[in-house]
Amino acid sequence: MRSTAPLSFDRGVDQVEGMMEQGTAFAYVEDAIDAAELSEDLKAGLWLLAWSHRDPVRQRRDARLALAGVRPGGD
Repeated sequence: MRSTAPLSFDRGVDQVEGMMEQGTAFAYVEDAIDAAELSEDLKAGLWLLAWSHRDPVRQRRDARLALAGVRPGGD
């Protein structure tokens, strides 16, 4: 795992965008957001920001997989 400064309230947006622009794996960015000592609302916003930097084809594929797992009979 890469070493990076913990996400902070005042720089979280810049930190997340920087990681995504540098090609940091999305899973690592998710872990950094999850580990941050920030409100759940701010974490959700940072996650959405990171998600918006992903390739649209991957976004759509992952969204469809997630939906398949929650629909009736999707187990």
